[in-house]
Amino acid sequence: MSALTDRKRNSGNHLSIVIVAAITLVFTALALFNMGTFHIPISCWQPAAGGDGRTEMIVQLQNCTSDGCDVSAIYVFLCDANATKFEVFCGSRSSHMGDTNTGDTSNISHRWRKVLTYDNSNDVRFCNWVRLALNRKTDMLKFVFEPTYGKIGEILIISAEGHRIPVRIGSIKSTDTADKSADNTANSMKSIGDKSISDPGNIFDEQDEIELPITQKNGAYFDEMYFVRTAWEYLHLEEPYETTHPPLGKLIIALGIILFGMNPFGWRVIGVIAAAAMIPVMFLFARRLFGSNTAGYFAAYLLAFDFMHFSLARLATGEIYLFFFSLLTFFFFHEYLRKRQQNKAARMSLFISIVCCGLWFAVKWTAFYGFLTIIILFLLLARKEHVRSDFNVILAGVFASAAIYIATYIPYMLSGHPLFDMSRLPLYMQYVSEYLRGGTVNITTPSPLTVFDLQIGMFLYHASLNATHPFSSPWWSWPLILKPLWMFVNTEGNTVSTVVLMGNPVIWWSAIPAIAATSVAAFVRHEKITSSGVPSGAADPHNEATAAAPAAHSKILKQLFIIIPFFSLWLPYALIPRILFIYHFAPATTFLILAVTYWLELLWEDKDSKALSRSIVIAYLIFVAAVFVMFYPVISGMPVSPEYRDSLKWLPQWYF
Repeated sequence: MSALTDRKRNSGNHLSIVIVAAITLVFTALALFNMGTFHIPISCWQPAAGGDGRTEMIVQLQNCTSDGCDVSAIYVFLCDANATKFEVFCGSRSSHMGDTNTGDTSNISHRWRKVLTYDNSNDVRFCNWVRLALNRKTDMLKFVFEPTYGKIGEILIISAEGHRIPVRIGSIKSTDTADKSADNTANSMKSIGDKSISDPGNIFDEQDEIELPITQKNGAYFDEMYFVRTAWEYLHLEEPYETTHPPLGKLIIALGIILFGMNPFGWRVIGVIAAAAMIPVMFLFARRLFGSNTAGYFAAYLLAFDFMHFSLARLATGEIYLFFFSLLTFFFFHEYLRKRQQNKAARMSLFISIVCCGLWFAVKWTAFYGFLTIIILFLLLARKEHVRSDFNVILAGVFASAAIYIATYIPYMLSGHPLFDMSRLPLYMQYVSEYLRGGTVNITTPSPLTVFDLQIGMFLYHASLNATHPFSSPWWSWPLILKPLWMFVNTEGNTVSTVVLMGNPVIWWSAIPAIAATSVAAFVRHEKITSSGVPSGAADPHNEATAAAPAAHSKILKQLFIIIPFFSLWLPYALIPRILFIYHFAPATTFLILAVTYWLELLWEDKDSKALSRSIVIAYLIFVAAVFVMFYPVISGMPVSPEYRDSLKWLPQWYF
């Protein structure tokens, strides 16, 4: 009998592995499809770097009709974050002489019409395509570049049909009088490629390697321009640009660049791997929380088809790693509760949970809410006789996390920054006094900034941020998906490519009643237990040795493990005055999904109307996947018709 039971258990385990692996593989395939190219322009040109003159480049458009080519736009790839300035002039056959077929432009007239001016001095750009609308007929363009340190990787001239127009450089004239022997690139970043940045031909030498239309897969977009730039700087031990968050997210992005190169695939792929790894973790979490493989399947499935999880996986910022570490934090804390009878194993799970929370903190400080949640759950659910000894484990995890946090600053320290400067202690005390009096501080810390100085700057940046953003959203609107975050758009020809960050409406909207029902059920069950006189410590649902304990305690502890983390990861944002975005809701999404899973599993196991209940669950899961497929173009950047894109704008503030 025992052997038969073991065979059934092994068979069930094998089936679970197959199902979860299938869900994970489907997600991974969808996430990797059109995620990012392996190639971006790497041969860059730096026009008249640091000089006092300008560079004029005349470009002839090929294969035009007698009245010129119908040009819709000019795409410019900016290799680095330095300022780039130029003007664009249109010419026509009436404005120049010479033979455009042979390249003889010696008799070009000076009757040009300025049509564009570009200056990104006040705009952050890095490995990013800029689209400049033209919508004119011409067979010749003149670019006039100001002397800057910015490097240009490639320029594409696009027709009204969305095709690349072949070009040929007609002439180049520079009025730069700077001393070429001087090191004019001292303040510029390292070039991505190895070719000389003095060759203007670099901006037209990789035309055939760029796939059209230009979408998010071709370069950095949204906050990637901060995170990818900083990852590149860490790799080269340069001064990091983005210091408003700890380094770990950027260091993980740098790992992808090391493994797969400086390209969109390289800087995003680790995020997809982390997001894919979350699916089996979610399965194990739900299976152990609810004691059911079915619940595990539901939770893994819902996570795989949630829009936010998908879009963050393909975005090279810190959010997907924050999401990943937050899930691990609560998974291992639940393991601690489940193993409470096995002191050594339980404490190891608790230690790992705190370390994962420390990794979360090393990505963004919002992990502080997660740590408070762990402490609340610990005080409520840990065995009373173990609280004192197990709290020592929490302290050990905090010290280990602190060591990890400091270690993430090693590249910063290697670039010439100390950890701490004791001589600045009076200055730090002055900061504290000034902040307590007025709520803000004017930082005048001497250079170089220490790691400790960065922590002060980080706190004051977020505490005093008074910025605005058209797609910020209030905390209370996130579960309702009233205002998604529009991260990318590009229209070319008859198609539009767009990327929006939001939740799957089927999951998130159904989670609102699920969370409410779970909260009410927990309150009602608590009242029943209290009135029955059964002591709360009589049950331990996380250990098989207590399987005979009252089922009421088991259910209420499951419910508490859903609603307490959900609200404690969400509601603190009500106290934050700075602008907020829907991605701040990501860690709470885990418990939003678990709330839906809780009720799906109850329906699935309903014995009174089994056929009807299971039909409802299956229909719901199909609906979840169908809406994911429907919205896939606008959460992935896949080019579609504007009409299809507009058909998905279900609410007034769904701009994408």
